[in-house]
Amino acid sequence: MIKRTILGGFATAALASTSLFLAGPALAAEPADECTVTEITPHQAVIGIVEKRVQFGVKTTCDDQDIKFAVRGFGLGTSAHGFWIAACNYHYAGPSNYDCSHGGSGIVDPIPGVTHGLDFIPGNDLAGPNPIYADVFVDVNHDGYENEGDVSLEGLGGEINLLRQTKFGDTFNASPEPVRKGKPVKLSATLSTADWSTGTWTDIDAKVKVQFKAADQTSYHTVKTVTAKAGKLKTTVKATRSGHWRAVYSGSDITAASTSGSDYVQVKKAH
Repeated sequence: MIKRTILGGFATAALASTSLFLAGPALAAEPADECTVTEITPHQAVIGIVEKRVQFGVKTTCDDQDIKFAVRGFGLGTSAHGFWIAACNYHYAGPSNYDCSHGGSGIVDPIPGVTHGLDFIPGNDLAGPNPIYADVFVDVNHDGYENEGDVSLEGLGGEINLLRQTKFGDTFNASPEPVRKGKPVKLSATLSTADWSTGTWTDIDAKVKVQFKAADQTSYHTVKTVTAKAGKLKTTVKATRSGHWRAVYSGSDITAASTSGSDYVQVKKAH
């Protein structure tokens, strides 16, 4: 994995709120040494072949209605110094915890083709763990910007795992339908993943689970694991009873998991 460095000094104007402020009881700001940042969310984002708006959040122990945050990531991108940035007001969750996990969002765009600032988007090199950093302050002036007199908290570094999306689409098929008991059922599908370096979908080699759910059951179980070569899954199973078949890819450290659609096969009595 390529090591990445977080660049500091982004524009404070980008801290302006992007979400609605929910009014609550007026509370005095705690001293900075009694108010800390505890978590940056989310910890994972799955992205296909187009940029994606991701909800970022920051959790703190602060007991104040005017906490603001910004989250920045790797490279020179959509903000002054990050591929993603988010800002919002905190909503009181009580008794002394503010959570804006769903309040601020930023664009994550790993697809090359557009130069942001001074840095070219790195494509597939961005897959996997990426560093993120949160800056938080108490907005004394209530204007959404960090000004002189506002109380700044010590920031928090974290990590977000960016995964390339995978999909079977509508390729999964089980045949023939119907089939005699004891006869083979042919299963086929194609697994592809987002290639951030080309902005296209590409078929991949992968271990794929073949799963079955009988008509009278509520959950699937794995029947066998097969290798999809160049994305192509082809295998056979013996027909024993009517039910649904599907394929499941468990993912990797750089690709997301995915599940195919199901296909129902009726099994008739043998002659």
